[in-house]
Amino acid sequence: MFKTKADLLEWLGSQNKFSIKLHLSRIQRACELLANPQEYYQKVHIAGTNGKGSTVNYLQQMLISTNFKVGSFISPYIITFNERIQINGTYISDADLIKYANLIYPVVKQVEAELNDEMTEFEVITLLAFVYFKAEKVDYAIFEVGLGGRFDATNVINPLVCGITNISYDHIGVLGDTLEAIAYEKIGIAKENVPVFTTEARKNVLEVFLDYCDKVKTKLYKCDDNEISDAHFTDHGMTFTYKDKAFYLPMLGYHQVKNAHLAIKIYEYLLKLRKMTPDVEYIYNGLKGAKWSGRLEIINKNPLVIVDGTHNIDGAITLVEAMKYYINKGYTIHTVFAALKDKDTFNILKQLQKISKTLTLTSFPFYRANSAKNLYEQTNKIMVTYDEDYINVLNTRIKQINDKELLLVTGSLYFISKVITYFNQLDKDC
Repeated sequence: MFKTKADLLEWLGSQNKFSIKLHLSRIQRACELLANPQEYYQKVHIAGTNGKGSTVNYLQQMLISTNFKVGSFISPYIITFNERIQINGTYISDADLIKYANLIYPVVKQVEAELNDEMTEFEVITLLAFVYFKAEKVDYAIFEVGLGGRFDATNVINPLVCGITNISYDHIGVLGDTLEAIAYEKIGIAKENVPVFTTEARKNVLEVFLDYCDKVKTKLYKCDDNEISDAHFTDHGMTFTYKDKAFYLPMLGYHQVKNAHLAIKIYEYLLKLRKMTPDVEYIYNGLKGAKWSGRLEIINKNPLVIVDGTHNIDGAITLVEAMKYYINKGYTIHTVFAALKDKDTFNILKQLQKISKTLTLTSFPFYRANSAKNLYEQTNKIMVTYDEDYINVLNTRIKQINDKELLLVTGSLYFISKVITYFNQLDKDC
């Protein structure tokens, strides 16, 4: 059995990352053996391509501000594994990780023996969250889909409500190579009489959503853009008006207003079920208190450094749009980028070159990381350089940024995690 967190993480790392057998039988059987721990609290399910984590965070904070005890299950983590399982924004402790891992370990082994099929790493972590939230008696648990939706391990829950952010091309090898195919996998979280709220606006995607919702006998609600007005950038976040009330987000980007809108609609629905009237103060305080590391986040002010986990084309387009705020304020942007091998980096790089005076491509220690040279060969090579050593790149670039210049570091969230750790260490050394 596990004695340390390191023991646990080593075991998790030895489990399959992804199973070629896409089904829910493994996680369903494990839940049965544990007396279905996921049924002991109210649940919300969030899917989509980009913006899932931000939506979870906004909703979590609004529910906390309304004095509920709220569990959140997210992925991936940025700095520490414990981020993936939280209650009221506090990460699960190492002691509880070990405690509940030891509880589910024999169940995992029994399932694997019964089905002659290994549980995936994500399934095991999901199971761990189920039992932890039950033990801690949360009022609500918000589950972020890990991949897709239909066959995601989180899809064994029976939520009160579902939310779906935007749909974009990502994980094409698993989810399909058209938006319609990807949308079908995402809407697979819909269940009978469980309403689905979405910010998606494209007709072809909404048709897939509506067809599936009709099939499972539930309703789809598209967030009405007319409810939102006066969305503006500030140096520290976004302001917007919702139903004639002004709100503030400590995160940058017009896309964050959409994510907040989705979270508000779900929050209002949850309170309606309790016959409670949403209080503007609770919404305001919840949104104001939200924070989502690695997403258009200012991690250094002198010089100005912004990081963003951009790993697909829609994310890159959104990032470019957001950075125009700084360009309009007279900033010159120097960009550092690193990515995974299986991403559509050609089109992402084209977007980044639109806003970057210089573009430096790099790599980082991870088995799926692309090489800086491979990325370089995908560009027009104009004002583009590459260096495989990301530490060397950051050490060099940070010394070159002057007033009215900013360093934008973007790409894989695995890379952004290492970058944030690098800057945290710089602060300690200063």
